[in-house]
Amino acid sequence: MIKIIDNFQKWALSKGPDLDFESIESFTPLREQASLRRYFRILTNNGTKIGVISELGSSENELFKHFSEFFIQNGIRAPKVEALDIEKGFMIVEDFGDKVLQLFISPDNKEIFFKAAIEEIYKIQSCNTSITLKTLSEEDLKNQMSLFETWFLEELLNFNLSDDDRIIVHDSWKKIALNCSKQPYVLCHFDFEFRNLMLLSDNNIGILDFQDLCFGPYGLDLASILMDIDHPIDRREFREYLDFYKHLTQKEGKEENYSLAEMEKDVDYSGFQRQFRILGTLSRLHIRDKKSFRLPDLSQTLRYLIKGSFKYSELEELGAFLDEKMLPRLNEFLGMIK
Repeated sequence: MIKIIDNFQKWALSKGPDLDFESIESFTPLREQASLRRYFRILTNNGTKIGVISELGSSENELFKHFSEFFIQNGIRAPKVEALDIEKGFMIVEDFGDKVLQLFISPDNKEIFFKAAIEEIYKIQSCNTSITLKTLSEEDLKNQMSLFETWFLEELLNFNLSDDDRIIVHDSWKKIALNCSKQPYVLCHFDFEFRNLMLLSDNNIGILDFQDLCFGPYGLDLASILMDIDHPIDRREFREYLDFYKHLTQKEGKEENYSLAEMEKDVDYSGFQRQFRILGTLSRLHIRDKKSFRLPDLSQTLRYLIKGSFKYSELEELGAFLDEKMLPRLNEFLGMIK
């Protein structure tokens, strides 16, 4: 890794004439991320930039550049890619600063930033959709949830489903995927958490980590914010923010003919899909990729899934299974690794 960093610094310095700097004064690692990319803040003699090191030949950087340009063209604040070498896996992007909303939200500003995030979701959903992207099918939605069984149950908790439990879990996936697939499809960031939103120097919101952009159920990004792992809200606030979103659609004349109760169910079911998927991906991140910093998030994610399941009669058995069998097992696991 030291050699790769040294090679990156030499490459970055070679881009100085094009990016209006002459020297690099410091090169500081940034906080660990769930992706395989590594991020650094580059302090030059003329301001700061973000350096990104990916796997050799990774297509993710090219996707990032493509989607960044798409967002910027549509009036969404995404970091501009200033230099890219796909073969080497190197990239230099605009520095959005350090104010990650995940760490910046307080009781005093919570409502402001929840509403600002929802406005950004609506902006994304309103983008010109001429771009070619993957559309999530009902089967895709089910396959993503299957990560829960493979990585969370079997690999992380060493738990194998009984025949009866498997019926409960797999039937719930069918019901959740069916609901999600019948929702209006929009442009989805697909990981729209406060950890991927930045407060910029002009007080606008900047968007990060958008390389999984796709067409999917309108509830997915709303669920990401309204069931944010670090900033849980009560059901009254949930409905108030959902009503705020509904009014945004009314202003533009794009409102679907849905009641607030129907929208609430859509976002809940989108949340269930996301929570199954996240339980699997964060477990895989720990086991396969040796990155354990997100393990504490498993508890809140599972609690969201349990609490939400009990709201709907068709998912009550799922809620009971998760509450009685999985939550104690997860708590025991997390207690052992502290």
